[in-house]
Amino acid sequence: MSDAFAFMFAFYGLLLGLAVAEVAAGFSRAYDERRTRRLGIVAPLFGILLLVDLITFWMNAWAYRELAEISYVTAFAAALVALLYYFAATQVFPKARDTDTLDDHIMEHRREVAFCVLASNLLTQIPPATSAITTPWPMSDIALWAGLNLTYYALLCIAALANSKRVVGVAVAMAILFITGATAIFA
Repeated sequence: MSDAFAFMFAFYGLLLGLAVAEVAAGFSRAYDERRTRRLGIVAPLFGILLLVDLITFWMNAWAYRELAEISYVTAFAAALVALLYYFAATQVFPKARDTDTLDDHIMEHRREVAFCVLASNLLTQIPPATSAITTPWPMSDIALWAGLNLTYYALLCIAALANSKRVVGVAVAMAILFITGATAIFA
């Protein structure tokens, strides 16, 4: 592993770690307020989705260590991805008692959370897309890669755009199961 990648991975890991800490702090606040504010199901699902997606990205960053050329653009892109995650993490759980339930809060902020996760995912698909172009992949690999990504993106869009708490919850739960299953298969 190059010193440049070790530096970049440490920087990226620090920023992603802040997002993980924010989600953990949100769960802790929710637990502390459980007697005065209903937890619900959608907010915890979004918190779990962020944790699963963050861990997936951390692992993907390591997997792409040989492909990534370390440059200012790479550092900026890594920071942008991590900061989008951090912003999403700050939106899942409220800091002040501004809603009766956590689900009311996340339903007001679901678009920001889902679209930040979607934008982060799209940005991190640049290295494999570049690899698929520069070193031709078999069509079956491209179809599988595209199909998996598009399915996940569709679930995120449903979670962002649906008005029903039930539909949002089901879309987020399916996204968690989908990314967890896909990661387990390809790990």
